[in-house]
Amino acid sequence: MGGLGNLATLGLNLALQETARRRSASRLAGEERARRRELVARFAEQQRRSEELLRERLARARARAGAAGVASGASFDAILRGLEREADEQQRLDSAAFAAGLEALRTRMARARERNLLETADRLAGLGRSGLRGLTGWRRDLLE
Repeated sequence: MGGLGNLATLGLNLALQETARRRSASRLAGEERARRRELVARFAEQQRRSEELLRERLARARARAGAAGVASGASFDAILRGLEREADEQQRLDSAAFAAGLEALRTRMARARERNLLETADRLAGLGRSGLRGLTGWRRDLLE
């Protein structure tokens, strides 16, 4: 009868471990979604500010050129193109930083999932060993 009680305890422990694993996986997935949303929102805000800054810089350049009476011509167009190129380069840098941030998040979350899986496997192996000991009446000896 003792063996059946040990089996029932082992089964209950396994079910509890699986529930804990699922809960942990769900928590990690929610954390990953929240951090990803935060990164996307921060990137979108940064892009909005960059576009606004470019519009302001272009408007100031046009105003200065208009006040100087040179609001057209090749040199004025070159100034505007230079400002646009600077903004494009900044946008490329921002996009690369965003992509790196997403990749770092994916890596951190993958490591956390792997760590949880290894911890669960270790706990399950321990449960299996203790369950076998209870079923067979096996006891540890001093040499082990």
